[in-house]
Amino acid sequence: MFTMKKADLQKLLERFAGLKIGVIGDFALDCYWRMNPETALPSIETGKPTRPVEQQRYAAGAAGNVAMNLVALGCAQVTAFGVIGQDPWGRELLHTLKKSRIDTTGLIQQEQDWATVTYVKPIIGGIEENRIDFGDFNLLHDSTANNLLQQLRRALPALDAIVINAQARAGIHSTMLRKGLQQIIENNPDKIFTVDSREPEAMYAGSVLKINNLELTKACGLRPEYNEIGAWEPLRHALSALYVARQQTVFVTCGAQGIMVCDKDGITNVPAIKWEGETDTTGAGDAVMAAITTTLAAGATPVQAAFTGNLAAAVCIKKLNQTGSASPAEMLQNLQA
Repeated sequence: MFTMKKADLQKLLERFAGLKIGVIGDFALDCYWRMNPETALPSIETGKPTRPVEQQRYAAGAAGNVAMNLVALGCAQVTAFGVIGQDPWGRELLHTLKKSRIDTTGLIQQEQDWATVTYVKPIIGGIEENRIDFGDFNLLHDSTANNLLQQLRRALPALDAIVINAQARAGIHSTMLRKGLQQIIENNPDKIFTVDSREPEAMYAGSVLKINNLELTKACGLRPEYNEIGAWEPLRHALSALYVARQQTVFVTCGAQGIMVCDKDGITNVPAIKWEGETDTTGAGDAVMAAITTTLAAGATPVQAAFTGNLAAAVCIKKLNQTGSASPAEMLQNLQA
């Protein structure tokens, strides 16, 4: 089983402080509303009971959470490239990112046909109710896509790595954006690009890919039952085939079973950090993505990147009812455990 000594991990984590990382993708806002139905009153207008919100909390989600995790990991500079709407959610997201000293110069506002991607999560008695989603009907204008690509090209020389996030149902990865971003990747083979995408058309060639076991089965056309963690051999064959097709490192997160990583040296299973208590996986994939990217940008191996990814995930899953992040100190503490 692969592991790292505490001293070696600490030296690696210290190198994160010199890194400048960009994140281009679907920046979203997570809204946590703690409801108190016991205080509901009938609405004067409709007669229906109100849904009182006792407490509200907001956090950057999707690409925004990747950026927040990069900040938590201690990166010297984190730059955001994405799109927000002309709405309260966009203003709150912008405020949240700026408060964490994230460079939002590349976060573009599209005034029409775009709502800031927002996930409202009502919570009653500690249980998350049906989510309310904004942004599922977005349409990225070509002019916005061109502006976004120009912002990335301008900033690229100063960046050590770029995370590509494709998560929203109707996000930024339009046909024009994909074509332009693919060209940027091909024109900059010396740069590290990592991608986290749920859809094959946004798994950009030339980038390091991070997906989960379910997304692997979908990308490789396997039957759905092969996403079960016990079906290691079909997953390994699919992973090998995907690596051969892409000729770039692929990371596959497998929940409590850890991460499979495939590179030029073959496939390595890196077990997860065990935890017996209550868990919340919200944001864990973003933490893994941030840790993998920073570890690779710091000059470490893909297997070491999978290990730090597992450590970051182990920190996040312990943080209940929130979009978690992981700091180097918390990761070191998990290694001790």
